[in-house]
Amino acid sequence: MKNSTSVQKSGWIVWWISTVIFIFAVIGVALLLLGVPNYHYAPNEKMILIVAVIGMAIFFICEQVLAFFMIKYLHRDNSYIYPIILIVLAFFGSSLYFIPGI
Repeated sequence: MKNSTSVQKSGWIVWWISTVIFIFAVIGVALLLLGVPNYHYAPNEKMILIVAVIGMAIFFICEQVLAFFMIKYLHRDNSYIYPIILIVLAFFGSSLYFIPGI
C-alpha cells in the first residue's frame, strides 16, 4: 500500500478484526451444528439451519469484499461515496465500520 492515510490504516484494522471474528464465528457455528445430535432436530429443520447459516455467510463475505474496496479507495478523487458506503455497511454489519467512515 502506498501512502496510506491514518483513516485507511484504521479501516484496515477494523476490516481485519471483523474478518477474524467472522472466521471464529463460522468455526463455532460449524462445530455447534455438527455437535448437536440428530434426534434434537428433524432433518428438514437442520437443513433449514444450514441454509440460513450459509446465506448469512455469503452476505458477510459480500460485505467484507465491498468494505475492502471502499477502504482501499477511501481517498480516491476526494469522493464522499466511499465513506458513505462504509457508514451504510456499519448499519448492516459490523458497527466498527463507523470509525473509517466518519
